Amino acid sequence: MANERKEIIQARHLWWIALIGLSVIAGLVLPHVKPLFPLVGILLLVNVIVVVKYPFWGVLLYLIVFLFRPGEVYPSLAAMRIELVLGAFVLVVTILHQKVKTGKMTLPVDKITLALAAFLIAMFLSSITSYEKTQTLETCKDFLKTLIFYYLIVAIIDTRRKFAAFVIVYAAMIGKIAVDAYRSYIAGGFIHTMGVDRLAGTTSAGGDPNSLAATMAISIPLVIAGVIYFKNTFVKVGLLALSAGMTYLIMITGSRGGLLSFVGVLCGGFLYTRHKLVAIFSVCILAVGLWTILPEQYRTRYETLVDVDDANEVSSGRVDIWKAGLKMIVGRPITGVGAGAFQWAAASGSFGYGRFMQPHNLVIQILATTGIVGFAAWSVFFVNLVRRLRELKGHVLKSPEHRWVSVFGKGFVVSLIGLGVAGLFGHNLYRYNWYMIAGLTVALFSLVSREKENAAAETAPEVPSKALAK
Repeated sequence: MANERKEIIQARHLWWIALIGLSVIAGLVLPHVKPLFPLVGILLLVNVIVVVKYPFWGVLLYLIVFLFRPGEVYPSLAAMRIELVLGAFVLVVTILHQKVKTGKMTLPVDKITLALAAFLIAMFLSSITSYEKTQTLETCKDFLKTLIFYYLIVAIIDTRRKFAAFVIVYAAMIGKIAVDAYRSYIAGGFIHTMGVDRLAGTTSAGGDPNSLAATMAISIPLVIAGVIYFKNTFVKVGLLALSAGMTYLIMITGSRGGLLSFVGVLCGGFLYTRHKLVAIFSVCILAVGLWTILPEQYRTRYETLVDVDDANEVSSGRVDIWKAGLKMIVGRPITGVGAGAFQWAAASGSFGYGRFMQPHNLVIQILATTGIVGFAAWSVFFVNLVRRLRELKGHVLKSPEHRWVSVFGKGFVVSLIGLGVAGLFGHNLYRYNWYMIAGLTVALFSLVSREKENAAAETAPEVPSKALAK
């Protein structure tokens, strides 16, 4: 009669009891909480399960959250710190997967990663001489989140399909930022400064007009690379429409720095195009067309770019703040005035200025805020990033099946040119695009190297068993 004996409570009974208990608790709690919280809780639970199973979804989800900024769109969610919690969770899952897969936890030790780690240390050291220690530590924390994002890209994007998926999601989110900004602009949500109605982002992911213009300008090369890479006609048309739309939106931000960054992108793209005469003709037609449809207020704004009667006034006081930045470099050359604390140093009056103002120059920003220590670390990062892109191109030339890599590699280079031009008149040191491009470059290089090693192993002649025995 042993077969007829059953346990009074089995595992399936426990699941039903737990489900009933949760239902009762939910029924008691729901009347007393905002409906949004249970919905978010359910979505988080589903995503937790998916991320544990597929860590790459965690990277895509983090990218979406990072650019969507749910805490700003829905202020009631701000206390949940979704971005921070999600990033930490995906990081832990990635490390655990790595431990299970390889039996050990490994960290990237390439020169780009080490240089970024050194720069983070330099940022923390700058807190010793910072004019606003709280702001410096907050800047360090934000940059650490960016480095976590960088690590997730390097650790998880290890196939061509994952890379392509990341590019599509990024393009979609940049498109959303652009569309949301334009909808707000049409509804009157623009910023009126310097005599023009300026398009601005609806969240900090888009930012002020200058940041939004730069974001769109340096994203265009990656979008165009997607147009070349993807075969689906719908995707191609969508990406082309996005790049065309962003080109117009850059103009109505009223950002002269953003326009110069876009010109830098055009010049960078010109270096890689095979049909240079066609490219010159197309750019001329584009410029004439945009200038024709552009409202008068923006044309007047951009005409000041060639007004050299008063360079400092035209550049919105940049010359004065650059002079103050040079005095900061001389005054605190080793560790600077503190990462993220430039405004406080400028407002202190110690460097001949006297009001809050950003440095408006990348080199001055690095040297003035993190000193020689930070400048050395960041320079090593940048030089090795450029070198790795060149090495990647060398691998591609020797391996025809990796021609697709050169498309994105060239896109990265053009984006870096745009970032560099923007850095001449802006302060984009902590812009995530630098470090996202670096992560994707390292991931691509590892992907190509690994595939070449596997191909070499597959084509290597087999050694006879008798020879092995000897």
